[in-house]
Amino acid sequence: MSHIHQLHTTLAGPRPKKPPEKVDELKAVEKLTGRLWWISLGIWVCVGLLALYTLYIGRNLFMPILVAGFAYLPLRPVVRAMSRIGIPSGVSAAGIMLVIATIVGTIGYVLSGPAQDMLEQVPGSMPEVKEKLGFIFDHLETVNQATEDISETADAENITAEEKPIPVEVKQPAWTTTSPLIAGTGNAVSFVSIAAALLFFLMAAGDSLVLTVVTALPSFASKRRFIEVLESVQDALSSYLAWVTCNNACLGVCVGTAMWLLGMPSPLLWGVAAMLLNFIPLVGALVGIAMVFFVALVSFEHASFAFVVAGTYATLTTFEGQFITPMLLGKSMKLSSVLVFLSIVIWGWMWGMLGVFLAVPILISVVMVMDKLEATSPVNAMLNGSVGKTAHPD
Repeated sequence: MSHIHQLHTTLAGPRPKKPPEKVDELKAVEKLTGRLWWISLGIWVCVGLLALYTLYIGRNLFMPILVAGFAYLPLRPVVRAMSRIGIPSGVSAAGIMLVIATIVGTIGYVLSGPAQDMLEQVPGSMPEVKEKLGFIFDHLETVNQATEDISETADAENITAEEKPIPVEVKQPAWTTTSPLIAGTGNAVSFVSIAAALLFFLMAAGDSLVLTVVTALPSFASKRRFIEVLESVQDALSSYLAWVTCNNACLGVCVGTAMWLLGMPSPLLWGVAAMLLNFIPLVGALVGIAMVFFVALVSFEHASFAFVVAGTYATLTTFEGQFITPMLLGKSMKLSSVLVFLSIVIWGWMWGMLGVFLAVPILISVVMVMDKLEATSPVNAMLNGSVGKTAHPD
C-alpha cells in the first residue's frame, strides 16, 4: 500500500491542504449560521406572542372579521363560478346570504318548539335530578364538609379575632359582561350582524379586493406568492369544511337514530344538536353528553338508563373523532393531534367557545401560510415533523 501511495503522490502530486485560515473561516461561518437560525426563530416566537396578545386585546374586533373571512374563503369559488356565467357578484352574494338565512331560520323554527319545551322543564326537574343522583351528591357534600372543617380549623389556629381581615367584595358594573363572544359588540345579535354584513360585502366585492392587494405588492414574486397562499388556504378550508360537514351530518343521523331506539324524546333535536355541536372540537362532544344525560335522567325512571344513553352518545362521538375524522382528513391535511389540542386550548382561553370553534381553521390557515413563505422557515421546520409538509429549499 505504501508503494501505491508513493506512486500516486509522484504522478498526481501531493494533495492540497486547506490553509488554517480557511478552515477557521468555515467554522466561523457555520457557527454564525447556527446563531442566526436561533435568532430568527426567537424573533418569530416573539412576533407570534405579540400577535396573540394583540388578538386577545382586540378580540371584539377580530372575531367578527375572522368569522366572515373563514366563511368567505369557502364561498369564494361559488361567487366566481356564478360570475363566469354572467351573474353579478352583488346578486350572487345576496342569493347566498338568502340561502344561508333560510337554512338557519328553517332549522331554528323546526327545533325551537322541542328546545323550548325542554328548557321550560329544567327548573322544575332539578329536585328530581338531585334525588336520583343523591348517592353522588351525598359523597360530594361529605367531601365539601370535610374540606370546610379543615379550612376553618386552620384559620382558627393562624388568625386571631383581632387580626381577622375585613372581607372586601368587588362588584362588577351591571352593564359589563365577561363573555368574550359578545363583549364589546353589545349582544350576540350585533356580533352576527357585523359578521354577516362583512361576509356580504366581501362576496359582493368579488375579486376586486384581491386584485387591489395584488396590485399594491411591489414585485411579481410577492404577487405570485400572495395568490399561492390565498389559493392554498382557500382549498384547505373548503376541503376541511366539506369533509367535516358531511361527517357531522352522518354523525347526526347516527345519534338521532340511536336516541330514537333508546326512547329519548325529540330524537330529531338530538341528531341536529350532535351535528352542530361536533363543529366545536372536544367541547361540543362534552356538552352533548351532558345534555343527553340530563334529559335522560329526567325522562326515565331509573338513573342507570341515563348513563346508558350518555355512554351511547359518547361512544358514537369518540368513534367519529378517533377513527372516522382522522381517516378522512389525514390524506389531505396531516394535522398533529398535539397541535390541534394546543390550538383549541389557546384559542379557547383567548376567545371562549368561538375560539374553540375557530381553532382548527386558524391552525390550517397558519400551516398553509407558513408552508408558502420563506421567512417562516424556522417555524415551518418545527411544524414539518407533525404536519407532514416539506420546507421549500429556496
